[in-house]
Amino acid sequence: MMAALDLSGGLLAWLAAVVFLAGVARGFTGFGASATIMALAAVWIAPIDLIPICLLLELTGSTLLLRGGIGHADKPLAGTLVGMAFVGVPLGLHLTRTLDPDTSRVIALALVAGLAALQLARIPLPVGRGRAGAALVGLLAGVVNGLASIGGLVHALYLAARSLQPRTMRGTMILIITIGGTITFFWQVLLGVLTGQAALRYAVLLAPFVAGLWLGRRYFTPENERHYRPVSLTLLVVLAGAGLVRQVM
Repeated sequence: MMAALDLSGGLLAWLAAVVFLAGVARGFTGFGASATIMALAAVWIAPIDLIPICLLLELTGSTLLLRGGIGHADKPLAGTLVGMAFVGVPLGLHLTRTLDPDTSRVIALALVAGLAALQLARIPLPVGRGRAGAALVGLLAGVVNGLASIGGLVHALYLAARSLQPRTMRGTMILIITIGGTITFFWQVLLGVLTGQAALRYAVLLAPFVAGLWLGRRYFTPENERHYRPVSLTLLVVLAGAGLVRQVM
């Protein structure tokens, strides 16, 4: 089993803890699982190997969260945002496959830190709120998702700029990640990014992720809604910043 996973026992234990934390973040906020995994694991594992694992875990999270969150989603906006993913995702995947692994790690971690910091500072994207602006954001998110599996942060940044209610934003993010994840799955299979080894790693990491997802969803209550975004974004900035320092040093 360990030989097929191509992971040491220590690294596997670390990944299990990481995906548990990612599950908590996803269950509570509706996004952030892939970004958490990239922030904590991209220093030791190349992003191209993490991306298919992130995708499968995100699709699992969507399946479990869809019933409780989709009712609050802004469905027309979600459809516009994910519509450009068919163009953006393959471009991002191509960049990930052609870049040097160390460069790819730095890009992935910098994207996590930068986009999370922008959200935390409530700095909006320099695009309008119309359909054209949403399409541009969707294209950018597709590229980022293919490159580092954190396109959800781009979507979340845009939704935060629109001052949506927490439940509406969370529901819209759940719907976006569900649709976008399905599109990304198609491209990963077509381009050979989703491998048998990635599927095996996902199967081993599924239990801690679901446990974290359950815990995060349990604490998404009306009295905690005002805390859900600042806490998760601050955590991502700190973790990704630490990963960048480690990688550069």
